[in-house]
Amino acid sequence: MTKMLRKIVLLIGLAMIVSCASDIPSVKVLEELQKSNQRYSKSKDSYVIGPGDILGIVVWKEPELSKEVSVRLDGIIALPLLNEIKAAGLTCDQLRNYLEIRYGEYVELAQVSVNLRESHSKKIYLLGKVAVPGEYVLKKNMTVVQAISLAGGLAAWADDEGIKLIRKINGVERAFVVDYEAIVSGKDPSQNVQLQPDDTIFVP
Repeated sequence: MTKMLRKIVLLIGLAMIVSCASDIPSVKVLEELQKSNQRYSKSKDSYVIGPGDILGIVVWKEPELSKEVSVRLDGIIALPLLNEIKAAGLTCDQLRNYLEIRYGEYVELAQVSVNLRESHSKKIYLLGKVAVPGEYVLKKNMTVVQAISLAGGLAAWADDEGIKLIRKINGVERAFVVDYEAIVSGKDPSQNVQLQPDDTIFVP
């Protein structure tokens, strides 16, 4: 059994367990939970670079040093003058600081910007009664409804009022109920929360 298949099996088991629980909180409490936890603060630079991500790197007034790069599977990017740099595991801000130091060896008062152009390293999982369950790439600012649409939408006989969002908080898997019908009908769009890496959506 592959590592990915084992993870899917474990997530299915977890999702089935939480689907039977009767005291699962609404996803609307998730934002308040995260506000009280600095680890989940909405810092503009909380995203951690990973393999497959595409970065835009600009060195001010140095167009020959500026380029768009893809993070290789080993976490490395190749840049003019600097050659190979380990980018995976850093935030864009951390990489920017490092590049300003390195390019400062060649350029006076080097100013560098690093922007995430495309995210390909972060995954989410859609399980249960969606058209195409499985692992999906987490796109920037992706919401619950967008993720379900990516999986082909809800399957027949899906419980659109009892969907579960499963997220690890402080190392513990937590489940939250999402009322999909309330979102798409416009009754409560606040439940259409943004997803985070490794989130699981289970549709009973």
